[in-house]
Parts: sequence; structure tokens; C-alpha cells
Amino acid sequence: MDWPAGRLRLHSGPGTSGALTNERGFAVKKMLLISVAVLCATSAMAAKDYFNRSSLGNNWQVPYPTLSISNDQLVGTSLALGYNTKSGNDNQAWATVYLNSTDVEYGAVAIGDVANGTNAFVKIQDSTGIGEFDYGAFYTGNNGGGDYFALDSAVPSPAKLIVTICGTTAIMKIKSSAGIQKYQYDYGTSVGTGGGLGTYGEVSLDNYKSKNTGCTDAEGAKWVTPSSLKDPTLSK
Repeated sequence: MDWPAGRLRLHSGPGTSGALTNERGFAVKKMLLISVAVLCATSAMAAKDYFNRSSLGNNWQVPYPTLSISNDQLVGTSLALGYNTKSGNDNQAWATVYLNSTDVEYGAVAIGDVANGTNAFVKIQDSTGIGEFDYGAFYTGNNGGGDYFALDSAVPSPAKLIVTICGTTAIMKIKSSAGIQKYQYDYGTSVGTGGGLGTYGEVSLDNYKSKNTGCTDAEGAKWVTPSSLKDPTLSK
């Protein structure tokens, strides 16, 4: 008899293992496996943004003053911070940070609940106007309290800033033409998941991505300890 279009039927003959098929004989099990594979691939990279457009769009929420796009890069007012709504389940985010003047500038990657201010806020900064990143910080909220420290060596611009949260510890990985530096800091409490970016001065950021991942970047990372250094962005 003819089988109605769009209906499923069970094949239980030899070699079929009870597979469900549609009217064209395609195994539903195979279709389901393909669908699961696609979903897994999608969740492995939850968010990415190359900012190749004129306006920021609805995927970005900006609770602290203003972020926008200029010349296909993310720019903002000093102390601006926003988060990408597609990064909500991610514990790692990164972006390429560009210095554009010899004034004080930083680019920050935030991980956690930015909307409620309980996120980790990890930045690289030109504090002395040398045109390179010479300091970093592990803060909370929007450039809030935490540890500010000198990098082992100055990092040329542009630099890729990768931040990963593993339990209560944040790992900062900086990649540039000068090589790689890695630091880690224990917040002592969970900051949750989510991803965003922050700006100060004439800095710009590009090629944002986030995902949920493991803790391999912690290997060889230097522990950051409290210091008495003064961050010039906290005095303004």
C-alpha cells in the first residue's frame, strides 16, 4: 500500500534494528545524529563579532555609557562596558585590542554577569603613553576593585586578549608579535558565565569571540599577587 507523505514507519526486518524511516526511506536516526552534530558545533562557538557594519545591533547590551562601531572596529567612551547576549553560557572570551594614541588607554574583556556587575573585568592598558600595553588588571564590575600589575614586558599593539574563567580563577592570555604572556588571579568566588568588552580612551577592539571551554590556558600562567601600584584610570 502507499504510505502517506510526511508519515513515519517502523522497519523491524533483518538488519534494520527497528529504525524509523520517513516515506522516502531516509533513516530518522541518521537525521537526528546530524542535527545533534550541528547543534554541538554551534554551541562550541556561541558568539563572534567582527564589527563589519555601521551599528552595534541588538546582540550587544551596553549598561555603561556608550559603545559604537567606527571603521569596522568597536570603540567607546572611557569606562564603557557592554556584553554580548549570545555569550551567556560561555566562560571564555577574547578580542584584538588596538592602541590609537599615546594617552592612557585600555581594552577589557569581561566574563560573568555584566548586567548585575558581578563579572570579572580583565584588561590590558597603556598607562605611561609609550604606545604599548605595559600594565594589566584583574578587576570586578566595570573597572572596579581588584589587582593592578605591571606586565613582565611591554606588549606591542595590536594584541589579542583572551580571558578564561576556571572555577574562581581567571586566566589572562596575551598574544602579540612579541610572543605570549599568561597571568592568573583567584577571585575567591564564582563570577558566572557571559562575555563582553570594555573601553577607555581612544582604544578600539575587533574580532570578538566567546565559547565554553576547558582550562588549558592555565598551564604556565603566572599568579598575580596584590601590589601597591596606582591605576591612573581609577583616579579620574
